[in-house]
Amino acid sequence: MAVVFTGRFPVLEDTELPADMKDKITTDWHDSLKRKREKILENLTTRIPDEDTYKKVIADVGYSRIIEVFNPNYPKYKRILRKYRAKTYKGADDWIKNVPEAFKEGGRFEEGIYTNIGKYKENMGMIWRFVGDKDKIFGPVPKAILALAGKAKALENVIMDIDTVSGSPVPVFKPEHESRVLPVVDNILIEALNVIILSREAGLDISGLISDYNALLDTYVKNATFARDNIDTANTFCHIAYDDVTGRIVVDVQIATI
Repeated sequence: MAVVFTGRFPVLEDTELPADMKDKITTDWHDSLKRKREKILENLTTRIPDEDTYKKVIADVGYSRIIEVFNPNYPKYKRILRKYRAKTYKGADDWIKNVPEAFKEGGRFEEGIYTNIGKYKENMGMIWRFVGDKDKIFGPVPKAILALAGKAKALENVIMDIDTVSGSPVPVFKPEHESRVLPVVDNILIEALNVIILSREAGLDISGLISDYNALLDTYVKNATFARDNIDTANTFCHIAYDDVTGRIVVDVQIATI
């Protein structure tokens, strides 16, 4: 066994994101949605032009789905369904009247965009901390994926002072599996870091979460079916960890060859 690469990629702090990044992306989001206002209204009114269509597309479909949610043995089962059906049918007139009003220029749709800009900015800030933005900054997730793909030069170009690397990465997965497995690992890391960071900031214990997600990552990264023949799967991994020294959540990648 020979370890050819190790990398520790910390989650970025909010203060490490470029100063203008949030303002620019939220402005783009706001302007983009405003430009799509008329198209959204057109699609809605074309799809549901009248009350009969509303009942067929929304009320009846919703009713057919909700009966699968409630336990038919529940004492108020029939009463709940009757009330739901009556309310959704009654909503047909409101839909036809209010949709054009809501999507007019300066209407509730645009008001909602303004109202939610702060929340959107907060959510995007969280995502950027571990994903980054391809034009400005790279978080630990894309760095880990570049390492597992063996893209040494590309990884070198996005390394930051907070990262620690040793050696040069080599491709871990067989060509016939790489295009499928890497996106799965990418998605697991994104989901895991989102949950773990939120849990830690809420004061919850994260050790169990880290263990569970690392076990899930192992089913792909340590899988001999997916790995190239020269990869030592016993000593190759992509794990999430907590760095006691820096107080950061990190992604650790180690690649070993036979």
